[in-house]
Amino acid sequence: MTTAPAEKPQVVLLVEDEPLVRMLAADVLREQGGLKVIEASNAGEALRVLEAASRVRVLVTDVEMPGSLDGFMLARLVHRAWPHIGIIVLSGRMAPEPDSMPAGALFLAKPYRPETLTWMVRDVLQGSRPPSREGGAVVLPQTIKTHQLHTGIGISTGVAQSLPGPKE
Repeated sequence: MTTAPAEKPQVVLLVEDEPLVRMLAADVLREQGGLKVIEASNAGEALRVLEAASRVRVLVTDVEMPGSLDGFMLARLVHRAWPHIGIIVLSGRMAPEPDSMPAGALFLAKPYRPETLTWMVRDVLQGSRPPSREGGAVVLPQTIKTHQLHTGIGISTGVAQSLPGPKE
C-alpha cells in the first residue's frame, strides 16, 4: 500500500521589524494556519528572500520599518515583480491612503486578533478575496472596538483609530 506524498505547506513571507511581534505572528501562522513562514526584519531582507525563494505565495508586511523602503513601497514593488504573490499590509499607526497599496492588496490594522491574520492569509491563498473597488486595496474587516476603562487601551480588529480617554 502506497501513501500519497504529503502536501507541502504554503509559504508566507512575514516582514516585521519588532522581533516579538514577528515571532508571535509567525507562530500563529504556523500553528493555526499550517503554513511555512519565512521571517524578515525589513524590506531589504524580504527582497533578498523573494529573489531566492520562488515558492512564496503571500507577503505579510508591516508599514513602518528601518531602511529605505516602507511596507507600502515593498507591497508595490512585490506586486510589480511577483504579481502571483498575495499581499497583506499591517499597521498600528496609519491606514492606507488611496493608491498607497497595489490593487487587490489587503490591509489589517494592529492590534489584530491572531485568528483574523490566519483567516486573511488563508483567504489570500484560496483566491477568495473580495473584488477591489476601483482597482484599489481592500481594507478588512470593519472596525470593532472595545475599551478597557481601567487602562484606556483600545483593541481594534479593523481600521486603526484612537479611542477616547476616560471622562472625568
